[in-house]
Amino acid sequence: MTLIDTRQGLSGIDYFRRMLAGELPPPAMLDLFAIRLVEVDPGRVVFTATAEERFYNGTGVAHGGFAATLLDTALGCAINSTMPVGRRFTTLELKINLTRPLTREAGLLRCEASVVHVGSRTATSEGRIVDRNGKLYAHGTTTCIVVEPPRGTLEP
Repeated sequence: MTLIDTRQGLSGIDYFRRMLAGELPPPAMLDLFAIRLVEVDPGRVVFTATAEERFYNGTGVAHGGFAATLLDTALGCAINSTMPVGRRFTTLELKINLTRPLTREAGLLRCEASVVHVGSRTATSEGRIVDRNGKLYAHGTTTCIVVEPPRGTLEP
């Protein structure tokens, strides 16, 4: 059974709770960016990561894609934590504001996201990336859209 199959059989909150407990592996993208789930409640998630040098661009700061990936992860997972079995959303729009450069000197970063609205077809959430002292590095919002099952299949 694949991770996708496993997720389809669980509600969003159950999936994330099992991941947090170490019963399910995180998606490979999280390992690639060393992003870790540290808290989850329905409609709210917290991830951590560090802006390691391997994420730097040519100017000596983390590429904006690092912050975008961290925010996209948290924003989408906050929404997915509210989903029932078989229901999935994915990013339709992502808006981020980078408020200061990210470097390894910022230390362990915390990215918290919370749901603003969940409807039958779309959902929105907002989130922030801060350091251990609460200094803001980026904030953003997302709009997600329901992912329909492929034609010819039935939802569980």
